[in-house]
Amino acid sequence: MNEPGIELLVDKLTLQVKSLQEGFELLTRARDLKELGKNYCLILRGNLFTTNVNLFYKSKDSSEWEPLSVYSSEAGDSTGLLEEDLSLNIRSLEDKNFKVAAVLPLIDKSSLGLLVGEKFDSTDYTSIDIILLQIYMQLLDNAYQSYLNQKKEKELSFELNKRVLQLNSLIDTGIEISKLQNSETLLELALARAVSLTNASAGCLEITSESSGDNNIVFPPVHDLKKVVGSDSKISSEFTYADVFYRFTLSDKESREGSAPFDTTDKILLDAFARQVYAALENEFLLKQAVEKENIERELSVAASIQQRIIPETLPQIEGYDIAGINIPSKEVGGDYYDTIKLNDGRIALIMADVAGKGVPAALLVSTLNASLHAYLDMNTPLDDIAVKINTVVYQASTSDKFITFFMAILNPDTGELDIVNAGHNPM
Repeated sequence: MNEPGIELLVDKLTLQVKSLQEGFELLTRARDLKELGKNYCLILRGNLFTTNVNLFYKSKDSSEWEPLSVYSSEAGDSTGLLEEDLSLNIRSLEDKNFKVAAVLPLIDKSSLGLLVGEKFDSTDYTSIDIILLQIYMQLLDNAYQSYLNQKKEKELSFELNKRVLQLNSLIDTGIEISKLQNSETLLELALARAVSLTNASAGCLEITSESSGDNNIVFPPVHDLKKVVGSDSKISSEFTYADVFYRFTLSDKESREGSAPFDTTDKILLDAFARQVYAALENEFLLKQAVEKENIERELSVAASIQQRIIPETLPQIEGYDIAGINIPSKEVGGDYYDTIKLNDGRIALIMADVAGKGVPAALLVSTLNASLHAYLDMNTPLDDIAVKINTVVYQASTSDKFITFFMAILNPDTGELDIVNAGHNPM
């Protein structure tokens, strides 16, 4: 008997549920708090059959209500009707302009306040209307939480994009620094990038060396070093390389709201820049050493080719005698030496010598010995005089830790006679 009434109630509830769903979707599409308030008042007017719906917002740090969507000119002066509580508070009013007031405490300790005027038909708000308003206030609470989540998601997305940008810039800076071969330029680049990526107002690099004194770099150059170092808001990173002390300092971070404190990520970035500079300085040093080593090896190769010309490639063929010799240096050049020199009278000088030590110093003495021998033998100087003269030359041309042991014999192939001098060499 009551089935038509039940069906009507079900249809009405279905319509209300659909309206709530559409209302929530509309509210969650709001881009800011003002748009959220405007959309909410629009929904509430259609469901409470009144145009006089006014919404206010109060942050947790404020004592004043801020209008979000105000229809009535008297609403701003009537915010005293809003009584706050720890939970949703809806009250009927005996006011000439407003009939219902509601205050909704929000999850972030802020509040939303609602003032509603009379209906179109001037009838009183029923208990059903109050329940409906309570449902829509809960809907507003859920929409506000969704708004906060979206806002936080945007902030996180912005922060993530910022971190990705910082990371890419850090990588790019590392690549650029690694290509630079001028330490002054790479230090200036690293400081400028560190200031830029952390939004610091200024930065400086202090370089302290006992041998070359102090050297400071400031970015931007118009800033004063003392102000940067003496700032109350700063971060720094330091290291020592090759007995030189380096300290990066960034001061006074900037933000949209003005100044801001440096965070952990800023310190991590600065430390990363410092490590890049350390690696770049080390690479520059190693590169210089590699170039120097390459030059030395090239010079040793030239010295080795010169020494190979001093050691005879072939020995003379003397009838009735077998002559053989070989020299295998342990390094590119060394101090081992032998030679055969044919004299003007047909005799053959057979020479062996060993210079103390290895490498270039020993090779230089071998060259000195070789040149002296050719000069004195061409003048038919007696062997004992040659030994004295060569000893004098070697003594004047070498340091106290260098010496030569020397053996030479003059062979007369026709008679088999040997004229021998041994200057400290092994017995023959």
